[in-house]
Amino acid sequence: MRERRGHVLGACLLCLALTACSPGATSAPGTASPSARTVPTATPVAPSTAPSAAAVKKIPDIAYGPAEPGNLLDLYVPGAPADAKLPLVIWNTGSGWSASDVKNYGGEAAAVEAFTAHGYAVASISIRSSYDARFPAQGFDARAAIRFMRENAATYGLDPDRFAFMGDSSGGWATAFAAMTSDTLELEGETGVDGTSSAVKVAVAFFPPTDLLSVDTFVADNKLSMDPDVYPMDAPDSFASLLIQCPTEGPAEGPPDEAALVSLQDCPEETEKADPASYVGEGDIPIWLLHGLADTQVPYNQSQLLYDATVAAGNEARLTLVPGANHQFTDIVDAAKATTWATDAGGQETETEGTGPSWDDLEQFIRAGLE
Repeated sequence: MRERRGHVLGACLLCLALTACSPGATSAPGTASPSARTVPTATPVAPSTAPSAAAVKKIPDIAYGPAEPGNLLDLYVPGAPADAKLPLVIWNTGSGWSASDVKNYGGEAAAVEAFTAHGYAVASISIRSSYDARFPAQGFDARAAIRFMRENAATYGLDPDRFAFMGDSSGGWATAFAAMTSDTLELEGETGVDGTSSAVKVAVAFFPPTDLLSVDTFVADNKLSMDPDVYPMDAPDSFASLLIQCPTEGPAEGPPDEAALVSLQDCPEETEKADPASYVGEGDIPIWLLHGLADTQVPYNQSQLLYDATVAAGNEARLTLVPGANHQFTDIVDAAKATTWATDAGGQETETEGTGPSWDDLEQFIRAGLE
């Protein structure tokens, strides 16, 4: 597995050398945080005027937990027979864990359009920011949203056995965390489970931060051009360090004490617990990871490392890397060039040079995972 990883990363570096990467081509930031630093966030895609758009019903501000606005979701339900049991895609828009109202950003628009057209319901969820609470609150919120929708599936006409998760940036992290903990009924410190499963059956994650301890070293070793407002990620006030609650930093709830902030490197054990790969085991659900080679906010090795860990455990996974693509899924979906590695549950890997996946390709992957 190490040899294959080196081959893939070597190919990626060659692509970078041949591709003009513009450090300034970053996506627009979301809600400003108390820190002076900017945070990764993806550019939303405006929906086209689809003929079926009027048939999609939006149910806003459903509370799946006690925190407001961090535990609210909007549900989009396509027109369907009254007795229908619809599959559900849960979407979380990224903000670098800096905002608790991401469902209001519009980042779900493309997914809503694509999936409701195929008969799915879509739940756009918010989770608590790092200024509300530190990890593991964000992972617990993602799982709580899954349980709430499962417990209320009959109310909203959903099939509780056909849930998928998608997201971008820190929302891609939430996707990966939910995916890799799907086989665990209750995590350490998690409350409110009461026997309801937090599992989803398939996941798609755009450019997720995963192994936070490795980021700055990888960036330096490979001389990547990164957003100076985001890096170094090891800085005490970076979006990544703000996620992690080191033991010396005071209470985990409420705004961080900025005077007490330390680097995530100062508490590697706590930081590793936020890495979805640390939860990987045999029998995990299929996941498709997608990342741009010119991402100036989250380097592409973050998807590579999770892909490697997943397939090493004998699980089905895909990894798509896109030359020239920055930190926005508009650079990845339907990209003119992309390489995709796909490993099946038997460990057979294929490598395909082609284009970036379409929304229909992503839907087909999710549909297969829900069967």
